[in-house]
Amino acid sequence: MIIDIEDKATTDIQPYNAESILKYEMNSRDNRIGEITTVATCIENQYVKNKKWKRICDDNVSLLRIFQGKEIDFIKTGLRWNMNKGLKRQSKKLPYFLLYNYPEKLSRYHKIQNRNEKCEDVDKLPSNAYHSPSPLNELCDYIINWEKKHINWDRNCIDTRYLILDNGLELNNKVVCKQIKHVINDFSDKWREFLKNKDDGKDDNSDFNAMFDIYRKQLEKIVPKNKKLLANYVIKVSYLNVSISKALVWQLYGDTILNNLRKNTPRDKHTKIVEVPYQTSKSQEYLGKYYELIEGVLDV
Repeated sequence: MIIDIEDKATTDIQPYNAESILKYEMNSRDNRIGEITTVATCIENQYVKNKKWKRICDDNVSLLRIFQGKEIDFIKTGLRWNMNKGLKRQSKKLPYFLLYNYPEKLSRYHKIQNRNEKCEDVDKLPSNAYHSPSPLNELCDYIINWEKKHINWDRNCIDTRYLILDNGLELNNKVVCKQIKHVINDFSDKWREFLKNKDDGKDDNSDFNAMFDIYRKQLEKIVPKNKKLLANYVIKVSYLNVSISKALVWQLYGDTILNNLRKNTPRDKHTKIVEVPYQTSKSQEYLGKYYELIEGVLDV
């Protein structure tokens, strides 16, 4: 049992004036509960076999409980206990689970572990954390292993650009792609200049439409007499990378993009629950009635 015989000790009564109120406010902003708790946590997570040092650790934790009580009441009493250097030094080496709140220390821990795996015992560096079999360290290990199995994402990605193209067309002419890209880049420069100089209060879009007509005609000269093929070439070039402007392709061939997307999107699966008049091999009973789960597809 931990007993503090001076539990309710206080400083002298202070007068109620501006100076005392200011002092009280400043005291409320000075809180060392977190520091005390961290030191106690570090001590608790040490794995000590020696009975003498185990008793010392237990005594230090008991002492820190009194420190914490004093700190909690500090605003009311005006009294606090200050930890000596020996106690403060305990927080230099954190328990393993707390490293995840300090990325730099966690990185240092992994570097030491990786180095020690390749070294002889005499050359191994001391760890910067206690990886003892404490409850919180074991819980941390469990969470990390669970995360690796259930949460860590597969970084592979699927190229979905085929969804916005008509994949029945041949779109491999490099000369055509290069010419279209030149037109798109030229449009991008003019488009930025146009938006910069355009009067925000002007409602007339004649200049806007005229600019797109100019570049439409330039594109039609590259792939003449085949609007469908041209549209898909422009879509392909516009989506070669993220830096290419998409404004021209959406203004001229936005409908083609949407039509291709509808055509290429797989039909969604859907299910519905249907009540059946009697029990079947696939039905489930609920409150005296029987239901079947029917799977199908939904046309886009």
